[in-house]
Amino acid sequence: MAGVSADRLPPGMPETQVFSIGSTLSVTGITDQSTQMDWTSSRGSPLESTTFNSSDLISLVQYHDSLMGNGGTVVEVKNFDFGSGSQSRSMYNIESEKVLTYNSREGSLLLGSETLMMDNMGNSTSDSLPIRCVFSDQNAILMPAFCNIVQAKSDLININQAKVSTKGEIRSAGGFSTSAAMNYRIAVTADKNVPAHGTVRTEFAGSIMEARDTNLSENTWYKTAATNSWKDKTEVAGEVRNLQKTFGYVSGMRV
Repeated sequence: MAGVSADRLPPGMPETQVFSIGSTLSVTGITDQSTQMDWTSSRGSPLESTTFNSSDLISLVQYHDSLMGNGGTVVEVKNFDFGSGSQSRSMYNIESEKVLTYNSREGSLLLGSETLMMDNMGNSTSDSLPIRCVFSDQNAILMPAFCNIVQAKSDLININQAKVSTKGEIRSAGGFSTSAAMNYRIAVTADKNVPAHGTVRTEFAGSIMEARDTNLSENTWYKTAATNSWKDKTEVAGEVRNLQKTFGYVSGMRV
């Protein structure tokens, strides 16, 4: 009997990169800050290849965070950590966290945006894997193809007073037995009992396409067998006393 698959992550490269960026700001005046990362890792054909061969796995990750103000007082503590190695189920390749307060002066405004995106895809494979889907036939099977995309995004628009905290996590390298994961949370609250003022938007979205594993005598391994998509959007404007949104995503083979 065949079963729907899930993300199979490419393993980390033998040579790994690890870096951290820490920022502490306390500024009255103009602010312009951004952090951006694009990361692609694969198993199988090289990234330059225009074909997607059997057993190939590719993971694309994007992270972007920006902050811009034309005056006022900004106090911010921010950390961004990246490690390209294979991660266990409780660890992440990307971790970001920040705490921000802002107070307008003479009509100044603050704009901000943060986006996390993960796109994992894989072609079918008949490799001997260390795990097996619980519904798989015990004979020669093909692990099915998949293409799964998830995104978390938040925007701060025309803010003149706010206390904001965010945290993001992405796991996209680890191997067949490690699940892909993305977590994001944002909190906008009153600062010293003064409500935040402005517009805050959040959007969480995903698109999932999965084939099924199959005995080699069947021909369902390359056909879509399960799809789902979702989107969650929130927008608040005016005096914001408390806004908290969380997003969690895990996709991996059942073991």
